[in-house]
Amino acid sequence: MKQLLFLLSLLLAATASRAQSRDSVTISGQVTDYEGRPQDSTTLVWQYKDFRVAAQAHTDSDGRYTARIPKGKYQSMAAVDFGRYLHTAPTHVADADQRLEFWAWDFIADRDTTLDIHYHRMEAYGIRAFRIPGSVPAYQVFVQPQGLTRIRKALKEHPDLLTAGKDLRNIQQEPLSDKATYVPFGPSIDQLKATVWIDGEQVGVLHKQSVQLYLFAGYYTNAYLLTVDRPKRATTLPYHVFKVELEDLDNGDRGEGLYYMEKEEYVK
Repeated sequence: MKQLLFLLSLLLAATASRAQSRDSVTISGQVTDYEGRPQDSTTLVWQYKDFRVAAQAHTDSDGRYTARIPKGKYQSMAAVDFGRYLHTAPTHVADADQRLEFWAWDFIADRDTTLDIHYHRMEAYGIRAFRIPGSVPAYQVFVQPQGLTRIRKALKEHPDLLTAGKDLRNIQQEPLSDKATYVPFGPSIDQLKATVWIDGEQVGVLHKQSVQLYLFAGYYTNAYLLTVDRPKRATTLPYHVFKVELEDLDNGDRGEGLYYMEKEEYVK
């Protein structure tokens, strides 16, 4: 009887393991800087709406990580080294060694994936991509550059702009004031180098325009709308993966981000 129960428990465990394998995927890769140096002690998180954490992983001394996460679509995925992050770094960490965050938006986890990340001093924040029906056959990509060098300067001059860790859902917003102050979190258009890949293929940046991005009634910053060409190669994936790399040519801050866009479906 005991042997039968033991065999039954093994069968149930194997069945549960197979079911878990079908319902989850492995995301793995390496986090480095742009010189190829591994970034250890980096935390990677996959988040539901309102940035609730669904899963997380950590890089080892070689900058490598592996995470087993439930299949699905996540609001965001982020990577951050809290020991060097602007808002949590110990006081002995030099300004030059501090970092911001990496972001991937609308992350689709539908298969095992290798995701290598370049982690530096620029966030390509809030990426969104879309097409305009009836317009030229191109994509529009919205992105807000947040460079650490410029943000440190902005927060020193305007400490009331610091919103990290605050709950902003129920604040009362007011229209942008005619006397609102411009606070550059990212480079000006002539100092911004933007490179875009779609499904691993680099595409041309056809046009870039600066956008005034509302912060609060008394402040606005800069974001960009990039018009980019379509990739030449087709992909069998049910979604496109946009990768946007930004560099501030004035101070060298650099970073990248991802956006997952589900392919359009038409009524046949």
